[in-house]
Amino acid sequence: MSVLIGMSIAIKGKKHDLLQEESFIGRNPQNHIVVDDSSVSGRHCSILREDRKYTLVDLGSTNGTRLNGESVIKARLRPKDIIQVGGIEFMFDGQDVEIQETTASETTRIEVSPEPATESPVLSDSFHTASPFGTRRDSRKSWAIIISVLGFLVLLALVYFMKNIFES
Repeated sequence: MSVLIGMSIAIKGKKHDLLQEESFIGRNPQNHIVVDDSSVSGRHCSILREDRKYTLVDLGSTNGTRLNGESVIKARLRPKDIIQVGGIEFMFDGQDVEIQETTASETTRIEVSPEPATESPVLSDSFHTASPFGTRRDSRKSWAIIISVLGFLVLLALVYFMKNIFES
């Protein structure tokens, strides 16, 4: 039996058995493997099982499907392959998988021209690879500043009102 094992922090260690002939992955609850992440499409991709051969198929997802770091439309899976749907990573594994060398007709990869690096990439939470979705903006610092300023203004208003009460 083959499984997908969650590798990203949000799903780390969670195992999904691939029992159906076609297992759908996506955000919608109708999928066999539901991934509650905004970077994942409603019906993102599927894994087809034919005997002991497994094939990953992108279903026109918005953010694409990656296999071992490369964008793919359709690709043959082998044990220990890393599948990335949106910003979520899974490892494909199984003892019943037929392993054979893939040919160009079995794998359809998307050619992506490299973009010049303007900023250092943010590393993902699992394999320290650059995110295909650009740099992640950390909003915690902005929120901390906003909350600090608001707290200071509340404290200032409190001092002002206390001063007026005691002076009267």
